[in-house]
Amino acid sequence: MSLSVAVIIATKGRPQEVARLLETLAVQTVPPDFVIVSACGPDDIEDSRAHPQNVEIMFGPPGLTAQRNRALGLIRGKYDIVIFFDDDFIPSRFWVERIALLFAAQVDVGTVTGWVLLDAVKDGGLPWSEGKVLVDKADSSTTMPTASNYGTRPNSPYGCNMAFRLKTIEGMTFDERLALSGWLEDLDFGLRAGTRGKIISTDFVWGVHLGVTNARASGLKFGYSQVVNPWYLMKKGIIKRLDAFKRISRGFAGNAIMVLAFQKSHVDRLGRLKGNITGIRDIIIGRWAPERISQL
Repeated sequence: MSLSVAVIIATKGRPQEVARLLETLAVQTVPPDFVIVSACGPDDIEDSRAHPQNVEIMFGPPGLTAQRNRALGLIRGKYDIVIFFDDDFIPSRFWVERIALLFAAQVDVGTVTGWVLLDAVKDGGLPWSEGKVLVDKADSSTTMPTASNYGTRPNSPYGCNMAFRLKTIEGMTFDERLALSGWLEDLDFGLRAGTRGKIISTDFVWGVHLGVTNARASGLKFGYSQVVNPWYLMKKGIIKRLDAFKRISRGFAGNAIMVLAFQKSHVDRLGRLKGNITGIRDIIIGRWAPERISQL
């Protein structure tokens, strides 16, 4: 028996990217049974009237975790698998078909992350046309692996392309205290889901993360999240103290070095450093809260 698949896309301020992703999903070798675009307003969608019947557009307040939770509420108990794609991700045309095959073959698996051919978020972004060439080249390769070729990932899924067996995450929601871009929401959700089913990464499905820069959180806000979100996950018991301190120190050191060395960067390193310092100060004085980035 084939497994049914729903796709959730949370988006804000990227109507062109959403339109292209929907086009990619429409030409999957096996299209998803249902697609939900969880947006914040009509400006986030090029034309909400022009989509197929299996695509539903919903609107609500911004915030990655809140937008995903609203969409999850529509599919619980109705499908076997849910896939989360970032709006700037280009999936292989085999993604949906193969993820269903993998879940069917590996009954102990609850969470899957695909192979990211290129993660351009680290390099200031990649044009869609260039990303599409990379995906098409991989799709046309005759040396792609079989369903048995996959590796384990001990930490968490990667939010730009992750899939869950819906029974595994029954009753679970994304933590809405991780506001706006919800940095580390995939780590938090994935580790909680990992107590119910195996987490794996696989090269059986693949794609490119374009790393589109528009509509991203400011350097100040992201820098605050770099400090406060790991601290919050430590306090929740999701990650250990050493892991939290490693994440905080790595972000702070990277930003400080780039600023002090006057190195040019595609990201706002000075803004991030200011956010780091604000987060550290808030922890010291006991005023920290992950949702406070909405006030910065």
